[in-house]
Formats: sequence, structure tokens, C-alpha cells
Amino acid sequence: MENENKANAVSRIIEIVTQTAGHEQPVPLPDLIFHSDIPKPTYHRLVQQLDEEKFLTADERGNVYPGAELKRIALNLNNHNERRAQLQAILHGLSRRVNETCGIAIPDGNGMVYHERIQTNWPLQIVLPLGMKTPVWATASGKLFLSTLTKAQRDRIFDQTDLIKLAKNTHTERENLEQELRLIRGRQVSVDNEEFIDGLVAVAIPVLSEDGKFLASLFCHCPKTRKNLDQLLTFLPDLSRTRDQLQQFLMSQ
Repeated sequence: MENENKANAVSRIIEIVTQTAGHEQPVPLPDLIFHSDIPKPTYHRLVQQLDEEKFLTADERGNVYPGAELKRIALNLNNHNERRAQLQAILHGLSRRVNETCGIAIPDGNGMVYHERIQTNWPLQIVLPLGMKTPVWATASGKLFLSTLTKAQRDRIFDQTDLIKLAKNTHTERENLEQELRLIRGRQVSVDNEEFIDGLVAVAIPVLSEDGKFLASLFCHCPKTRKNLDQLLTFLPDLSRTRDQLQQFLMSQ
């Protein structure tokens, strides 16, 4: 009987995760419950547990969408040694060509989390550790993610976020940030021109799932004293080739 209950709980969790992941935008919880045979109290309890474990997350209106852990699984970034070694090998190739720090960041609520990166060996470097959560409005990866959202989705994030000035070029006005996000959405390239940290420049492009959904950003960053933003942008063809390798790798898993 105990094993049967466990199996039933697992099947319900799988159903909830599958329901949520199948939508391109956050889904109202009542809509998910309506299309499920799971009792309402049980559904609420399981969603809360999945939220606590970061498999799902919800905005202030209760709309549910995939959380950081679910995205991590989609990117095969769990600590599976062979998969991680292959992923790092791809990033090492890019880092050697650019000769700067390169990595992958994924969305986590109103921030971006560094989940994999290859650090350069330059004496002068800016170290952003794995697991660090960075602001969406002031980083190349964050702005790239924001550009994939609808205006309403961005407004919900901005309503909960103070656009504080972090560096000399940080956007602190929504209107100015929205103008840049429209440009990013069109060109599919995002930059950080000393917006997060004074003296740091960065470039990021999207990593997409097989059906074209945003999974993560592929980024490179460096001190401006070594490469300015224009110089870093000359490596866009290398980033694009690496992104293609990453997407092929993810689809092969």
C-alpha cells in the first residue's frame, strides 16, 4: 500500500511538471487544476513542494512556470560527470578562442544564475562564482532573458524589482531599458557595457531548446582594460558556433 501511494504521488508530480512545462508562458494555477484529475488540495500541496525545491516557481499573481532546477535538468547541468565534461569541453573551446571567461547562465526568478563557466588564467580578471545570482536588468544574460518575455511578464518582474544603479551605465528607467530590450529581441544579441560592474563588459546570445524556447544564455565577459565591448563583439561568430554545438549536444541527450 505504501509503495502504491508513493507511485501515485510520483505520477502526480510528473503530471504537474509536464503540464507546466508544456506552456510557453506562466499559467494560472486554477487553469492547471481544472485540466487535472488531481484533487485541488493535493495539487496545491504538491505545487508548493515543487516551488520549495525550485522545480516550479510562481509570480505574484500565482501563475506557475518552470523553476531553476527544471531548467537545470533541461540543460543537462546536473552533476553527471560525463555530461558535464562534454559541456565544459565545448565551453573550453570558446574560452580558448576568445581568451576570456565564458559560460552559461539560466533564469531564476528575477535574476540569472551562473551554472557553468570557464575562467581564464589572466592575472587581472573579475570572478563571478558558480551559483551567483545576478540582476536581470544590469547584465547581458539578464537583458537577453527579459527580451524573450512579453511586456506584461516584464512588468510583473519590474514591479517586484528596484532598478538600482549598480555601475556607471546601469539602466534605472524602465522606458530606456524597454527600448534596449526591443533592440536585443531583434538582433538576438545582448551586451553589458559597464552596467553590472564598473570596468566589466560582456556579450550574450540565447541557447534554445529544440522547439525554439529560451533555455539559457551563452556569455563571455572580461575587464574593459583588456578588451572593450567592440573588441568582444568581434567574437560573435565564435559564440554562434559554440551555441550551435551546445544545442546539438542538448538535443542528443
